Amino acid sequence: MRSQDQAIWEVAKKHLNVRNNDEHTLFSYLLAQKLLENYPEANPDIVLPAILLHDTGWSKIPKDKILHAFGPNNKYPELTRQHELESVAIAEKELPKLGFDNQQIEKIFSLIDGHDTTKNARSLEDSIHKDADKLWRYTPHGNRIIGEWFEIEPNEVLDILENFVLPTFLTDFGQKQAQIFLETAKLNLNLRTFL
Repeated sequence: MRSQDQAIWEVAKKHLNVRNNDEHTLFSYLLAQKLLENYPEANPDIVLPAILLHDTGWSKIPKDKILHAFGPNNKYPELTRQHELESVAIAEKELPKLGFDNQQIEKIFSLIDGHDTTKNARSLEDSIHKDADKLWRYTPHGNRIIGEWFEIEPNEVLDILENFVLPTFLTDFGQKQAQIFLETAKLNLNLRTFL
């Protein structure tokens, strides 16, 4: 993690102790860094703070409803939206204390606000932010956690990722990485059939 992001992480992680958000955020941060390496014209000083804060608002959602407020059978889409707004509120409170100016804060807010509820990219930074958030699902860690959340088998997780999430990537690099992760996971799942 970049040294300038450590203080943001210390603030964010206090709010990320639900729904495996602390783990998810660390993977998403790493994936955002890799995406940024492929899009040097994007601003990491907006994308990376936004990634660290984007899911902090889940801490404000009733715990008994969290696992039903996202995913393929979302029963509470209004809570999906609420977690974005709560994440913005946490960022609004914390970022000025960390020395961010108003212009930076507004740009960070624009990535957090709508990161799950808007599909189209509003900027290159928004594309990278959204793709890093989704790309975590394709990692072995993401595959496992999704299976646990929804109590589904690994082949079902991969089916969802291939047929519903993969078409939503916004960057070429993000989609290619997702495909590599997906093909690797499929091979791992079916390895015994080849041996």
